[in-house]
Amino acid sequence: MAGRNEAEYLGFLVQAGEILGRSFDYHETLRNVCVAAVETVADVCLLDLGKPGNLELVAFAHRDPRFSEDLRSAEAFQAQDGSHHPVLDVIKTGKPVLVSDVDESYIQSHVSNEQRATFMRRMAYRSMIIVPVVSRLQGILGALTLVRTASSRKRYDERALMFAGDLGVRCGVAISKAQLYSQTIELALRLQRAALPRALPVIPGMSLDAYYEPASREIMVGGDWYDAFNLPDGRVGISIGDVAGHGVEAATFMGQLRDALRTALYGDPNVVRALAIADYLVTEEFPDGRYATAMLSILDPQRLTLLSAAAGHPGPLVWDPQEKAVSNPFQEHGLPLGLRRLGESPYVMREITLKRGSAVVFFTDGLVEWQRDYLRGERSLAEALARRELREAANPAIAIRYEIVRGAHQDDIAVLTLRVDGE
Repeated sequence: MAGRNEAEYLGFLVQAGEILGRSFDYHETLRNVCVAAVETVADVCLLDLGKPGNLELVAFAHRDPRFSEDLRSAEAFQAQDGSHHPVLDVIKTGKPVLVSDVDESYIQSHVSNEQRATFMRRMAYRSMIIVPVVSRLQGILGALTLVRTASSRKRYDERALMFAGDLGVRCGVAISKAQLYSQTIELALRLQRAALPRALPVIPGMSLDAYYEPASREIMVGGDWYDAFNLPDGRVGISIGDVAGHGVEAATFMGQLRDALRTALYGDPNVVRALAIADYLVTEEFPDGRYATAMLSILDPQRLTLLSAAAGHPGPLVWDPQEKAVSNPFQEHGLPLGLRRLGESPYVMREITLKRGSAVVFFTDGLVEWQRDYLRGERSLAEALARRELREAANPAIAIRYEIVRGAHQDDIAVLTLRVDGE
């Protein structure tokens, strides 16, 4: 029998390890662990997180689903019992509790709260283990309770306590990793959003609109950006790009690159030289092989011209109100920033003249590749730009985003639109 129990516990620990590694949503993960526990090594499983006075029952399960919701009341007993509750004792001391036989004499001598005593009788507690949920970085995070009821005819022993302690540690590690991951993602998002302009330039006779949205999957937080800013000579600088990689490093790198492009155009309003400076910065300051794509433009509102050069980035699409057509006049993409060392690929500068009623949409590949088909996405974008109601929407960048992307997307989306007023 002992060998069979040990095999059962080992099998459960393997299963629990797989569950704990599946997701960074630790609330869902812990619920799944409790469900798995009551299918094998327990009849009741309760998992509390927090400190005495601020404890939350975050996950629970009963082998008989009819009783699962009744377990919620266990949270109230902890507050009513105060310092006498064994879960609180475990959290305070870090010492596990094993009660091999939870009989009537144990309930009468150890349970001071009558409601909790009634609860334990109704659930038919037979044997109980409470172990701390421990993280090496954060200490004791809570407690895990496993219960055998009278229906199972099984009791816990020291061997079971050892396995339960292992499970408590694994849960603690998973929680700590999930919290650290969540904090990292939040920091990356803050860095990403902080790098976006607080406001877009106001241009007489023209209007700018922009939209940014992180990936649907948090793990894919990356380094897309858009930017528009007034230059000293009265023109307007525009940049949009995508840093390779994800997370805090990508977001930080993106902010530095965006600022470098801004600074370069402030000092010398030449898009080719500005891209060359940014490429040098990436190559020299980040020799670990990082790279980024970028589209850099200078808009002259007086002459109605758009001067652009690209570093591995798709060019903007342009609506011509006279031709009633959408085109991509910027076909020379060049190599991404940081990769020119791999071969000669000079950036090409091209200028186009806009017309009254023209519309331009700059974008990152997350907009057109959400279905993993770039050409199809670009065609859809061209069709959207050809529609008057989208070009003339109050927020055309947002309107275009929702017209093109109809589902979950695994990459960031950045869109910047330019609209020239009509006659």
